[in-house]
Amino acid sequence: MQESMLEYWLWLVMTMGVGSAESKIAIQNCPDIQKLYHLMHDPSCTFLNPAQKKRVGRIPLEQAESILHYCEKMQFRLMTYYDSNYPEQLRTIYNPPVLLFYQGDPNYFQSEHLLTVVGTRHPSDYSIRTAQQLCRELAAAGCTLVSGCAVGLDTIVHQSAIIEQKPTVAVLGCGLDCNYPRGSRPLKEKIIENGLIITEFFPGTPPYGSNFPVRNRILAGLSQAVLIIEAGKESGCMITADHACEQGKSVYCIPPADIYHPRYAGQIELLREGAFCLMGSEDLFAEKIFDQPAEEPEEEPEKQNTFPDLSAPEIPEPESAPEEESEMLSADEQKLLEALHGSEKNVNMICCLTGMTFSAVSMHLAELEMMGWIVCCGRDFYKTTEKYKANSST
Repeated sequence: MQESMLEYWLWLVMTMGVGSAESKIAIQNCPDIQKLYHLMHDPSCTFLNPAQKKRVGRIPLEQAESILHYCEKMQFRLMTYYDSNYPEQLRTIYNPPVLLFYQGDPNYFQSEHLLTVVGTRHPSDYSIRTAQQLCRELAAAGCTLVSGCAVGLDTIVHQSAIIEQKPTVAVLGCGLDCNYPRGSRPLKEKIIENGLIITEFFPGTPPYGSNFPVRNRILAGLSQAVLIIEAGKESGCMITADHACEQGKSVYCIPPADIYHPRYAGQIELLREGAFCLMGSEDLFAEKIFDQPAEEPEEEPEKQNTFPDLSAPEIPEPESAPEEESEMLSADEQKLLEALHGSEKNVNMICCLTGMTFSAVSMHLAELEMMGWIVCCGRDFYKTTEKYKANSST
């Protein structure tokens, strides 16, 4: 898309509304966006109703130009419905977004194994543990994980892909410049380095509750299938699952920990209605949703059963002195490192030593692993790395 035309696309969405199907209807009437702008200002325009004609007159093109300049300053990129890098899978959904803001590499839209993984913002210990292990397994098996970058399970999904040094795609329910979730900028920066962040919401848009149901059609539309980790009956995840069903996508759920607990009621309902039960990455390939990935060459014997080197170029370490880097850690993270120092320990043992909850420990462990302070050396067992030893000796 020519840069000079983007202001017209911005103006169109500002006039018709973000997430509104009216923008798509307008461009169907006149695919030339500049001609469409002038046609919509013509009093004889036939496809606009009276309310839409009033909105056309209220929004000047200069307002769109100022937003475009802000995007250029912030290095936010835009793609339109007619751009070559626009994801083909979104073109076929109901009400596709006609304009997307993004950071990262849009080539990840072309991944063969895009899988949307979503879950509650307040997961159980069981769901946290399962999500951490299963998402790492899925990422390692070749799935590009898509999620909403919200607190709770969405964050675990993205962290798991990053730890495995695999790409991940985040679909936001707010503007690219919005600090949501609070403190999520380091995670977003890692996603951008080896992945993609997208949103149809304009810069400066807060995370209004009404944004997320609208956003969920994109979450479902990008991928070949949707996986629900944990969902109550009224969970927003159910909206994503509904969109997936309407789009002809397969829906998966992990087995609920308690079939009578309301926090898993959404999964139970979906499983009863025909959703697949997922207990490992092989279930995706068994159902032929994804083609079986080619087997990777065998590693050298001394490298078998090892975990990725987190200091690899895909996830660079901060270029600060050890003393400065250590100060960036929270008090709880320091406490975890001290508890782990000296020997491998599992999550339950760390909880006992630190007095912290399972949820808090799991979240901090994922952060520390991404930063290279610790490494997972088996099911639920962790140990400190040379990085911690080097910093603790200074």
